[in-house]
Amino acid sequence: MQKPLFLAKVFFIASLLLTSSLSFADAENNQKADAIFKAIDNGIAINDHQQYLSYINELDSLIEPNDAWRQLRKDRARCWSFDIYKEGQVAVALAFAEKALTNPLLAQYPSHKLDLMLCKTWYVEQSGDVDTALKGYNKAINDAYILEDLRLVADARSMRGYLHSYQGNFTHALEDLITAQSMYQNLNLPAWEELNLYEIANAYRRLGDQTSAIRYFKQLHRSKIASQNFDVANTISVSIAIAEEELGQLDRAKARFNEAYLYWGEKGEHMAQATVAVNMAGTLIKLAEFKQAQRYIDSAVEYISPSDEGFYAFLHLFQAQIYLNENKLAAAHTSVEKARSAFMRVKNITGLAQLQQLESDIFVKQNDWQQAYQSLNEYVNLHNELDKKLLSTHTTEMRTRFNADQIEQENKHLIENQQLRDIELAMLEQNKLQQWIIILLGGLILLIISIFAYKQNQKNKLLSTLALTDDLTQLPNRRYIYDKAEQLTEQAKNTQTPFSVISFDADNFKAINDNFGHEVGDLALKLLAKTCRNVLSSEQEAARVGGEEFLIILPNTDKAQAYKLARTLVQQVSNTDFKSFPPGFTLTISAGVAGLKTDDNLASLLKQADHALYQAKANGRNQAQMS
Repeated sequence: MQKPLFLAKVFFIASLLLTSSLSFADAENNQKADAIFKAIDNGIAINDHQQYLSYINELDSLIEPNDAWRQLRKDRARCWSFDIYKEGQVAVALAFAEKALTNPLLAQYPSHKLDLMLCKTWYVEQSGDVDTALKGYNKAINDAYILEDLRLVADARSMRGYLHSYQGNFTHALEDLITAQSMYQNLNLPAWEELNLYEIANAYRRLGDQTSAIRYFKQLHRSKIASQNFDVANTISVSIAIAEEELGQLDRAKARFNEAYLYWGEKGEHMAQATVAVNMAGTLIKLAEFKQAQRYIDSAVEYISPSDEGFYAFLHLFQAQIYLNENKLAAAHTSVEKARSAFMRVKNITGLAQLQQLESDIFVKQNDWQQAYQSLNEYVNLHNELDKKLLSTHTTEMRTRFNADQIEQENKHLIENQQLRDIELAMLEQNKLQQWIIILLGGLILLIISIFAYKQNQKNKLLSTLALTDDLTQLPNRRYIYDKAEQLTEQAKNTQTPFSVISFDADNFKAINDNFGHEVGDLALKLLAKTCRNVLSSEQEAARVGGEEFLIILPNTDKAQAYKLARTLVQQVSNTDFKSFPPGFTLTISAGVAGLKTDDNLASLLKQADHALYQAKANGRNQAQMS
């Protein structure tokens, strides 16, 4: 039972029915909140950002202020809600994440804390500080493995894989993205699978395997068209166009870019339209349509800011190419510097290589052969670095495709065995070192034994709990409640405090089993157990002591208060909505109440309660009687 409701019971014991109804309302709100969290986990933000924001606002009205777990879970959801394409929102998001991470309650919920740190790292990447972001992703992945939180491992590796891919580190990118893909599949998160598959396709595109990239992109494109998610389908179509451009299919790429450009224009999405315009300019330059390319760049300049490093860098790279064609060499150098600064911030080696080749061409036109040579030499160095990464990536692909991992693992074991033999020889020659190793191993064995003993003790505690619990209703069983009642009886007599019991059972329970079957009978018993939990306070306990027989012990409760509670219990059962049960099903209970007197013991107290129960049965059932 929630803590606020527990306090309400202490202060307003006379309002027990009202408190129970409030408990039901809180439980219903928690169910709604948990359903929203599930929708968020399943990827609602990917397909409908406005619905995502609406959900987060709804959580404010559903979650109690003292519900720490859900409040922190809400902070996690809100952290990922900021629109990075709106000016100033990245800074706002970073400020939110910083403040959220100062919550002292995060120490009790390490997964919440780690997700907030991952969120902050992602916004750091969006701000352009990729070095800090990469360190953050590395730490997040390590911490997620320690917590064994597979979802956070998948998210962190997917994000790091994207960053590696953009930087040209294709080996690391594919390893991260393929690992994340497997985890998303195991976690049954299809929306995140598709998003990650999109990044895998991008990695293949940047790697140069455009055919594989287009195959993956088209698979995703068909899926998004089928689900009528045209925004995402249009974004994927742009990626297909980029791959087609790399394959030299310039007219196809141009047609796709034009279709996307018009689509975003009709929707009034200027930023998205601007990004397509930058890509279109690159294709038009390859088609030698420089004037048309300039018009697209002019339309994008207003919306592409330096914080959008990727598009900003390529915008100025393409602008420099146009200036070179127009023989505006000073302006071309200016654009090259702007592009270089952006490429260096995000460490995009591919972009830097293209830039160096372009700069060399500009110097050639200026007859500055020394500078042209230096730029070309830097281009060659960058290209060699890319070639090494490509070779490493191809090696990774071959290892994945031909299952070379198994051979590598076997070789690793052989090497480890050889190392062990070398260590054994060294131990024979160094007796002192051998003694220390033996001591260390002994300590390790003691540690393992201690851990085993601790786990066995925990297991015994669990078995003990199970032995005292009724398997069907999950209430305490007869053995537990009688022992507890005996202790409370003696305690009440010693302290001269009131103590009462309620004995109740289901009316005509045999007829329920005969008419509706034992499965329905079991459901009825579970309903009685649930009703007890809703009505009783934390110090009051109910137990199943027989087939349909229950016993409630009430410390610090006199007979009059117990009688009032018994009547409430009878009324709650009688007024239950039985629509989930078969037609014609009804359920009532009869209850007997007894209070402890000076000369009573537990046996006599229980006998009085049973006698009162029989009297309730004789008087027509569906009622409570006092002894």
